[in-house]
Amino acid sequence: MKRRQANLSAVAVSICFALFAESAFAQQWLSYPSGQTPSRGKKIVLIAAEQSYRSEVSMPLMARILADQGFDCTVLFAIDPKTGTIDPRVKNNIPGLEVLDSADLLIAFMRWRELPDEQMKHIVDYTESGKPIIGIRNATHPFRYTAGSQSPYEKYDSNSKSPAGGWGREVLGETWVSHYGKNLVESTQCDVINFAASHPIFRGTQRTFWIPDDVYGISETLAGDSEPLLLGQPLVGWSPDDAAVATKKPVPIAWTKTYTGSKGKAARIFTTTMGHGDAFKVDDFRRMLVNASYWCMELEDQITPFLNVNINGDYDPGPVGIKGLKLGVKPSDESFRLTKSEKVDPVVTKRIIEDTTGWRTLTAADFSKVNSADETWSWREGVLHCTGKPVSVIRTNDQYRNFELVVEWMHEKPTGNSGVFVWTTPASIERLTKAGKPGLPQGIEVQVLDHQFTEMMKSRGAKTDWFGTNGDVFPVGVKMTPFPPLSPNGKRSYPRRHMANGHGHWNQYYIRAQNGEVRLWVNGVEVSGGSGCDPSQGYLCFESEGSPIQFRNIRVKELP
Repeated sequence: MKRRQANLSAVAVSICFALFAESAFAQQWLSYPSGQTPSRGKKIVLIAAEQSYRSEVSMPLMARILADQGFDCTVLFAIDPKTGTIDPRVKNNIPGLEVLDSADLLIAFMRWRELPDEQMKHIVDYTESGKPIIGIRNATHPFRYTAGSQSPYEKYDSNSKSPAGGWGREVLGETWVSHYGKNLVESTQCDVINFAASHPIFRGTQRTFWIPDDVYGISETLAGDSEPLLLGQPLVGWSPDDAAVATKKPVPIAWTKTYTGSKGKAARIFTTTMGHGDAFKVDDFRRMLVNASYWCMELEDQITPFLNVNINGDYDPGPVGIKGLKLGVKPSDESFRLTKSEKVDPVVTKRIIEDTTGWRTLTAADFSKVNSADETWSWREGVLHCTGKPVSVIRTNDQYRNFELVVEWMHEKPTGNSGVFVWTTPASIERLTKAGKPGLPQGIEVQVLDHQFTEMMKSRGAKTDWFGTNGDVFPVGVKMTPFPPLSPNGKRSYPRRHMANGHGHWNQYYIRAQNGEVRLWVNGVEVSGGSGCDPSQGYLCFESEGSPIQFRNIRVKELP
């Protein structure tokens, strides 16, 4: 009996010790379960292990945002083994790296670590697996080994000669080079390279945005198949209104790449050299990183311009460097608590059109054939279907001068091309009708283009800087002064924000054409337009240009 009690006591002690050990061990990192039901079924691991830019605060923020998107997120820190507190000055301890073994995405924000081989092995195994990686700021130089190190992972040192630049350059595309913008003095204007405006990573972002961060220098060329997407122009000060530094041209600050490891699978890589703590206060920067997470995991079809990237919970990064480091904080700290954030509700037609009076729905009876085939256009259950062949248009029976137009559209296939013409000239319509051949009229075109049109043009070796896929507005055979930003030839108004969804998803255009001025809203956000249109009266036309497309909820309201 006594022996049995002793055994039970021993078991109880073992259980208590195991539970204590498990609890203590679990508190060495943060876990944020999916904020959605059901989960997207993907696991993201974020590493915060650098002492300059408050990654120990920004990575938990990004984890909370991504958890709210439906991902299971784990944040790993540099931990002082004596106190169990977060301390990025400790360069040889990141507990919990074994969670990488089952991860679907690694987001690395770390600088000059020298980890024990048993910890480093998990990072290297993940890297070689072919799974995706996002590198932030000084993740381009994540490892530094002391002289004489016998570690088999010493080759990943940022100063390595083989591979050149170590892990950072081989995997992410770059290693440490320099501060190109003056550190903490020259902030950054970010400009999406034009072809990248169609990239899912920039869906919902502005074409140009500012962040309180300075530009890193880069080598003359990035490694591997790195493709720059975002340029950073140093500004003379720490304000969005500051002028550009005249002696410094823009350089790449974000790019995509692939890395093929020992398993033979090519991983999607996204790298940005931005990452100052205050940069995460900027919506466009957070949105870029969230979108990049989806893209890296090949979930780009789930990216919409309205993904919720609102700051979730407390976020006060404080100053950079050691003076901003808050010591004594454990992963279990209340400041890391996941809170319920408000969902972003897309702006819909009723929000744009406050006064519902005066609107008229256009149906088949309101349109006439111009130069299309009989089967090009058809109405089914209130939806206008277009085969895309031949290149042609249908027009409204009436001409319009001042008006508002709402139309929803959806490309059925990738690379789809179409458009809405306003103030189409009667002479060009008459010419097309009489000829009865493929062709397009003269007027102001509001482009309706699928994002993958850009990839198609790139694959053919054609230029991609002369058009956009988020709602260009431009004149065809008539006059218009486009609103900036402008295409290289100065004739197109490029969208200021990238709000269009890709093929298979509905989009909404709201067009206001009044007194010679055209303005376009895409999915509730004004993006482009032009003034000085001449003529400023004519037909409305829908365009058939090679690919099937649907239009619905077509409404017009005449204005004084």
